[in-house]
Formats: sequence, structure tokens, C-alpha cells
Amino acid sequence: MFQVTTPQSSEDWQAYYHLRWQVLRAPWSQPRGSEQDDLEQESEHRFIRNNHGEVLGVARLHFNNQDEAQVRYMAVAEGHRGQHLGSRLLHELEKIAWTQEAKTLVLYARERALSFYERHGYEVVEKAHLAFGEVQHWKMVKHKPSEPGWFRRPNWTKILQNTWRESIPISDAMGIKVESYTDWQFSTRADLKANLNLHNSMFAGSIYSMATLTGWGATYLALKEQGLEGNIVLADANMKYLKPLTTAPVASVTIADCMGNLRTLESEGKAKYVVPVNVYDGDVLVAKFEGTFVVLK
Repeated sequence: MFQVTTPQSSEDWQAYYHLRWQVLRAPWSQPRGSEQDDLEQESEHRFIRNNHGEVLGVARLHFNNQDEAQVRYMAVAEGHRGQHLGSRLLHELEKIAWTQEAKTLVLYARERALSFYERHGYEVVEKAHLAFGEVQHWKMVKHKPSEPGWFRRPNWTKILQNTWRESIPISDAMGIKVESYTDWQFSTRADLKANLNLHNSMFAGSIYSMATLTGWGATYLALKEQGLEGNIVLADANMKYLKPLTTAPVASVTIADCMGNLRTLESEGKAKYVVPVNVYDGDVLVAKFEGTFVVLK
């Protein structure tokens, strides 16, 4: 999976600004240099490259004041759209803004991008400027959520968290929380201190429980995305422990790796959903889980 990074070398910066100009300025016959402004030096810049070094997406963040940050120059190369690159860039910028105590994020979206930003929690405030005489922009705002990692559909992840707390008390005792939900990934974290064994590492049973809940949560969110409801049960599971977990428990599901047709819930009254879950100690992979979940209407 491509990583979101910061331009470093002069070649990085040239490629970064070239894509920004190519997507956001060139189609309207704007000159090179028009893709930059006076805030470049004091802004946070992020980009995504492929394995060949080609820049696929760019984005920038700057602060308007102590409480308000602004997203600008979001661009994804044609031919690479629909791969959640824009979502990943936006996610990184949001993490920076919330970490630096911004209370509000603002941006000016082109009309064709409104649905993208609305899906990620931004609300239209007002009609803004008309660029190049034809590209209408709209001012959009997002306020800092109570859980910054809950990026996509925060109302759903809040319900999920409450469901765990009320229906599965062990999840609260283990300190399992939703860490992040995006277009491409769902992840949880746990309180290591609440799950330590006599070797000062996480209980194998706690790792298994965390992976199971994460797979269950991914299934719940997949159902919500398709407008479906059902009772979710774990039918089968495989677990492989690779290393002791001693620092920071995180479990993650890559949504594209999940398998199954949840729509059979409507026609057959049940559906099967296979969810691979990776468990990390910080950034180190320590366990692999695959759960087969059955959803009953």
C-alpha cells in the first residue's frame, strides 16, 4: 500500500508542484507558478508516490489562526482516482490539524468534490468564489470530533463503540476503542496495562478477543455501508501469533481484503463475510487473524 509522506528532495518538490499544477491549473491554461502562494514555507505538505517514484496525489495544510486550519491544493492524478488516495491525504492532514489543537478545518471545494468532502464529515457553509470564470467553489467546514481518529461516519463508529461497551463488557475492561475508520481501513486499539500477563506482554487470549471484535466491527460497518442490518456471529477463525506484544496494541482491517457478498442477506436471510485482521505492536506485525462471520437477518 502506498504511503503518505512529506516531500524532501528537490526532485520530490518538483514532482509535487508539477502534479498540483497539472491537475488544478493546467486545464484552465494557468501558468506554471500559479499553483503556489505565499504560505508554502509555513504549511504542511503531503504526497503519495507509487513504487516507481511517480507522484499520484498531493495536499497541503496551513493555519489561518490558532483555532482554524485550512486544507488546500488537494489533487489526485487522473487514472489513479477511486483508489482512496484523496481520503488518505485528507486523513493525514486532519491528524496534523487536530494534533496541533485546531478546533475547525475549513476548505473551498469545487462543485464536483462536494460529495467527497461531505462523506468525510464536512458541511457546506456558503457559496464562495468562481475560479477561472467557470469553476464554482463552496466553503466547507468540519469541527474537531471528540475522537479524531473516527474519520469516516463518526456517528456509526460511536454507535459501534457504545454497542461493545453495553453488550460485550470485556471490551470495556480491555480498553478496546475504535481508533480509525476510513475508506480503506478500520482499526482499533487496546489498553496494554489491562491485558498484561506475567511476562509483561499481552495475553494471547486478549489478542484473540481484540482481533475478533475488530473483525466484528468491520462487518458491522460493511453492513451499514450497504444499508443492511443483521445479527453478526463468528462462525470460524484462524489465529497465528508471530511475536510477543509489549508496547502498543493495534488491530487493523484493510477493507479491500474482506470477502463476501452481504447482499445475500436480503435474498437468503443470511450472509458470510471473511475478515482478515492484522494485529500490530505499534508498527510491528505480531499476529494474523482471519474470521468468518455469518450475518443472520
